[in-house]
Amino acid sequence: MRAMLAALLVAIGGLAATLAWELGAFASPDARIVPRARAAVVVAPAEAAPDHTGDWIAAILARPVFSPDRRPAVVASATGGRLPEGLPRLSGVVVGPFGRSAIFAADDRKPLVVDEGGRIGAWTVRTIDAGTVEVSGPGGARTLHPSFASSPASPAGATTPRQRIGLLSSQ
Repeated sequence: MRAMLAALLVAIGGLAATLAWELGAFASPDARIVPRARAAVVVAPAEAAPDHTGDWIAAILARPVFSPDRRPAVVASATGGRLPEGLPRLSGVVVGPFGRSAIFAADDRKPLVVDEGGRIGAWTVRTIDAGTVEVSGPGGARTLHPSFASSPASPAGATTPRQRIGLLSSQ
């Protein structure tokens, strides 16, 4: 019984010494880690930049986000804005670790998903990159960019009725 009590006291003393050492009680003051001084950030006085906030707000309010006639600016393509004969509109490009695909949308049928080397009519998809698809066919090689379907423009001055989105209470 005395041997077990002595072993328990030695274990307690050893654990207490280990805990004190871990907390740094036995470290000399020179060995303690001193935090480094942080460098002060000095900002050089610069000329005051013109405030364009009012212009930006006016531009945002002139083009409401959820307006049905809101479309991005048309980008001129290598084909001069015209699609090559027999080739549907390129509506999207998917590039990822699983492969590369181009999505072509025709007005009268479901979209076609074509991989590199695939064919659409007389055209062959040569390469697919993020934002561009290179095709070759009867008119030579062309580089296509995804584009939106053209929608009929709203008449000048015509406004669409606004819809209220949310829960409607019945009375």
